[in-house]
Amino acid sequence: MKGRRLPVDGHHPAPELPGDYCGPVMGFTGAKPAVFFLKPNARDPGVPPRARSVQHVVSPPHVFAEEADGTLTIRNSISDMAGPGSVTDGWHGYLTKGEWVKV
Repeated sequence: MKGRRLPVDGHHPAPELPGDYCGPVMGFTGAKPAVFFLKPNARDPGVPPRARSVQHVVSPPHVFAEEADGTLTIRNSISDMAGPGSVTDGWHGYLTKGEWVKV
């Protein structure tokens, strides 16, 4: 799925459609830059409630790379778990040059 990168405009990023992402943004996660997103499965029927929510990753441990075409690459993978003991949200993968790739 091709993602849609939203502009950073100083307000809390508000991805609306599956695959939308915004960032890196400073000031929402302490001193770490963050990218906010809706995963590609965010509007699929029957997904766990967390899958429908805006999620984020921070750097470190993730690494954000701005691509020449204005898209973003995020490494390491974007997990399907919120932490120990959590339930999968059904999507684990990568954002590579603005393209969401499930593993």
